[in-house]
Amino acid sequence: MIGNDVVDLVLAQKESNWKRKGFLNKLFTPFEQDLIQKAPNQEEMVWMLWSIKESVYKAYQRINYNEGFYPIKIEILELNSKNESIVQLFETFFFGKTTIDKDFIKTVVVLNKSDFNRIQFLKTSDYSKNENGLPIELHSNKPISVSHHGRIREIVGFKSAKYN
Repeated sequence: MIGNDVVDLVLAQKESNWKRKGFLNKLFTPFEQDLIQKAPNQEEMVWMLWSIKESVYKAYQRINYNEGFYPIKIEILELNSKNESIVQLFETFFFGKTTIDKDFIKTVVVLNKSDFNRIQFLKTSDYSKNENGLPIELHSNKPISVSHHGRIREIVGFKSAKYN
């Protein structure tokens, strides 16, 4: 399974007020809120954690499709200095890698660390959706993950013939 998310930091700064009352409590666990409070750039940390959670949600949809979204149940257990994360949703663990630039944050999560070697960033927008509305490559019907926010769009899948 694979999931991804992108955050256009310029747009997020204009359109979102993460400091409003109740926002952090609604989305983030006490551990995650502590990461935010201790971060040198709190706003960047908020959007990195959000990007990780959104990526996990997309990957989990492939395992157990559910129309609900429950960010507080997506628990970031570890986050290291390389922006690599271990995340749990219910009984499932995911591994994430996040890239931060001055204008964007991008996260990709997988079920197995070895799957990071199989990730392919697709240039095409040639995709469709399956019966649950999840993205698939148009001609192969292989699962992919699509994310777009503001000026940024990214589509990821796996290189090998073995798709999850």
